[in-house]
Parts: sequence; structure tokens; C-alpha cells
Amino acid sequence: MPEQNITQQKFNRLIESKEWFNQSDSVVVAVSAGVDSMALLNLMMNLPKNNRPEIIVAHVNHHLRAQSTEEEQYIRDFCQSHNVKIEVGNWEEQFHPSNGIEMAARKYRYDFFSKVMKNNNSRILLTAHHANDQAETVLMRLIRGSFVKDLVGIKESRKFNDGRLIRPLLGFSKKELTHYMQTLSIKWYEDDTNQKLDVTRNRIRHRLIPFIEEENSRGVEHVNDFSYQLNSMKKQNDFFFEKLAKDIGIDTNTFELVAFLELPDYVQTGLIDYLIEQYVVDGLNVDIVNQVTTLLNNDEKPQGIVELSNNLVVKKEYDKFLFENINQNQITGFKNDYFVVTLNKWYFEDDIQWMITDYFNVSDDEAKRVSRFNLLDSEFPLIVQKTQNRDRITLKNGGHQTAKRLFINKKIPVDKRHSAKSLMTDQGRLLAVLGYSESVSIDNSNARVYTLIIK
Repeated sequence: MPEQNITQQKFNRLIESKEWFNQSDSVVVAVSAGVDSMALLNLMMNLPKNNRPEIIVAHVNHHLRAQSTEEEQYIRDFCQSHNVKIEVGNWEEQFHPSNGIEMAARKYRYDFFSKVMKNNNSRILLTAHHANDQAETVLMRLIRGSFVKDLVGIKESRKFNDGRLIRPLLGFSKKELTHYMQTLSIKWYEDDTNQKLDVTRNRIRHRLIPFIEEENSRGVEHVNDFSYQLNSMKKQNDFFFEKLAKDIGIDTNTFELVAFLELPDYVQTGLIDYLIEQYVVDGLNVDIVNQVTTLLNNDEKPQGIVELSNNLVVKKEYDKFLFENINQNQITGFKNDYFVVTLNKWYFEDDIQWMITDYFNVSDDEAKRVSRFNLLDSEFPLIVQKTQNRDRITLKNGGHQTAKRLFINKKIPVDKRHSAKSLMTDQGRLLAVLGYSESVSIDNSNARVYTLIIK
């Protein structure tokens, strides 16, 4: 039996068993012109008629590479020759940001997919993530440091807008899909940026995955089996955390603090992680969960907030805590109290932008100030609060300068002094009066380096 038929039959059985869609549905397929998405498109086109939905191809030209226009034309021609509907989004160069371009490109891409779904009354989006992508994701999260639950990797199906985002190829290897396309003699394009080893995922793809497959030809499959088992364990845990959340809940979004603090530390961490996941679709890292539990356990701070996203916070209010939608101005002006800083996130304060990051060798050509701090884990979470005159900046000679003297020396207007914010460790050490001055970092071999960027 030809190899492509084996792959096609495997795909056919999967679609029939999952019942994600039927013949009368419209399904949006994200296609980049790479081998993975072209394989997905052809597998969908070759489904048995009784299981084959209407297919709408969604292609994004990011205008990031010279061959992007050629790829777009190829996809257009392919779809026209096979009578498949196509919609193309163009992310013009004038809208490319100076930093964070990968994240911005992803946002544009998925916003466009959402628009295509709406235009075509579709509730299903398919993407071509496959078994190697899954293994890379699991390994990358393991290396970077994640909760065990995050090692489940990429979800096969999840909510997306008013429908579902489905990844039907997670059980198919890269090698399998490439061979399928070769036997069909269908052209695809290679993205040369996937070969660059300055990206973590590419190093895992080109160095670690081949090593694993050399050690065991089924190594990628075993990584994915491990991920599947973890996913089953996570579902078991979520079942009990849902019951626990109801036990300490005052209403849907508000919870009793005293009852929460009676729980063992390891249960507190798991419960907060579970609750955050109910509100934030893509999840957050370990640091965020630790910041929330630290705030809730801090008797000296009866009020405070931890920002989860641009408009969602966990708020502590004396004997309760709650999840609340709140705008950025409310966050920075919350009763002159502090808010907890999220690493690797840009903040906007008056006329400056700033971020503190743990990324190694970070730089920003547009930055007005870049400072590095050696910080211990015990100094987290970092806090921003209204600057007090007595706040003290650490100088190069080991001495200190108060914020009041700093403002006088720099001739800062009174209204600017009143709105100034200080970045501090959880132990009260001042790192910076944001936009005005930073403390000189203390060398410590046990500490990690964090970078403050101000624009």
C-alpha cells in the first residue's frame, strides 16, 4: 500500500473518531506554504466526501522574508487550481514593531484567523502543529522551567473565540508528513529562519531532537506519550481543584482568604494555578503563581494586586481575594498601594515604557536606560509603588541618595515627583525610581541577572 494512503487512512480514521466537524461545516485551515500546513491541507482535501467539510484556506503574508510574496502567489494558485476558497492577510512592514516582532506576528496571525472564521460562519480553525512540535514544546518548557502541568505541551483542541482551535496532526511526525508530501509530489516552501540557531526552539529542533532520535528512533513518540500521561494527571487534579474552589468561594470570582491560607502550601500553589487557568487562556509562568501566593500569605500587606494580563488582576482585600477586570490606570493608581511586577512585560508609566526581564543578553537599541541587577529568588516578587522622599538609591561608591535629593538635583517638577514610581524588591530594597535613577547592583554569585529597560 502506498505510504501516502497509509497516512491518509490514519488521518481519515482520526477525523471520523473525533467528530470535530461534519460535511456541512465550514472549516478554516491555516496554511503557510510550509510542508506541515500543506500536508494538512491535502489531508483535508482528500478526506472521504461524507467527512469532508467546506475548506477555507487562511494564509498570512508577514512581509518578513524576500520569498513571502512568492509563497502567497503559490498558495493562491494552488487553491484556485483545486477550487478551494482562500483568504489572505497582509501584515505590512509599516506595522512591524521595533521589538517583540514574533509575538506581534502571532497576534496578527490569530486575529486574522478569527476574522476569516467570522466571515465564513466557521466555528473550527485547524493548524498544522505535529508530533515534533509537541516534543519540542515539552522539552523547551522543561529546559526553561515550567509547572509540571505545562509539560503536557500543545493541546489538541481548545476554545478559540466562539469556536475551537484544533491541531489534528499532533499524532503525526514531521518525517511522516514530509514523506507523505514527497510521495504526492506536491511543492512546499522552507522557511530559512527555522534554520537559525539563535532561537531556542530551532536549537532543540536541529540539535536535541536528532540526538534523541539517534538514541531511540521512537524517542519523539515517547516524549509525546509522557505528555499525554501528564495531561491525564492534570485532568484528575483539576477535578479536585474545581471542588476545592467551590468550597472556599464566596461567589464566582471571589474567595475566602482565611480558608485559602489554611491549605498546605503545595495545595495553595496548585489551586492558584488552576484558578488563573480559568481566566487566562494561554496560562502564565511559575513566577506569576508564586507572586500571587506570596501576596496572599503576606500579613504585612492586607491589600495589593498582581497583574495577570493587560486588564485582569488578582486583588487581595483584607479577608478575601478576587479576580477582577481592571484598566491599566486603575492598576498603577490602586490606592497608592503597590502592584506586583510581571517579568518580561512592558509597562507604561506617564511618558515612559519599561520592562524588567530575565532573558539573557537582552538589548534594545531604542532604550533610554538599560540597567542590570543581581537578584536572589528571596527578593521576589518585585513591587512598584509610589515613590517616597525617604527611598534611597544605592550609589557607585556604596553610599546612598534619597529620592528627595535626587529630585532636587535633577530639578524635577513637583507634579512629576508626586507621580513617580519606585521599583523595589519584596524585602524593600530600592532598585530604581523609574525613569530617573537606578541603584548600582550588588555582586552576588548566587544571584541571577535581571535587566531593566526604560524607553
